[in-house]
Amino acid sequence: MNKIRIVMFAGIAALVAGCNSGGVGGLKLGQNSQGAGSEQGGSVDQTLGKRVVQGTCPKIELRDGTAYFRKYERGGEDDPTKIQYQAAIADTTRQCSITGDQMTINVVAAGRAAAGPAGKAGPIKMPIRVAVVEKGTNKVLYSELTEFETALPQGTPTTQFLFSKPDVSIPITASRSVRVFIGFDEGPQGRG
Repeated sequence: MNKIRIVMFAGIAALVAGCNSGGVGGLKLGQNSQGAGSEQGGSVDQTLGKRVVQGTCPKIELRDGTAYFRKYERGGEDDPTKIQYQAAIADTTRQCSITGDQMTINVVAAGRAAAGPAGKAGPIKMPIRVAVVEKGTNKVLYSELTEFETALPQGTPTTQFLFSKPDVSIPITASRSVRVFIGFDEGPQGRG
């Protein structure tokens, strides 16, 4: 029994040693033969020639009240029987790259849309805003509203959607001190 434990322990020790041979956790974080900018822990995307940023890509956040959207029939605001469709953002992610002194963020949101009591199959539009603001000052560095279109399929009251805003650019010097927001933006008239 003791021989089995010793062999198992030796095997686990060898496995752990092998995992750590490439640097921190075997991930080679912070190690880069590219020279300048190696403290960012990225690698070069050979197809694009851009530096792919892994550790400094800002997280995506949802502001209160912007994860859900409802579209009512004209004049039917706040009447649940007049909802044409509604949507919700369920998840977000991002991917960053650096070109020169700019960081480009591909902001992605996944969600679900459903027909309401007054809804029907066909195209629907959702106002989705992406904004980047400085932490502390809330100075807006980027803000764009997109009328995102998807469709409710015939015979199915719900659909999933995937929104992508691939060209959000900010100065690389600001990348560690910003907040990136995504959400539905109905404008002043929809905030009631």
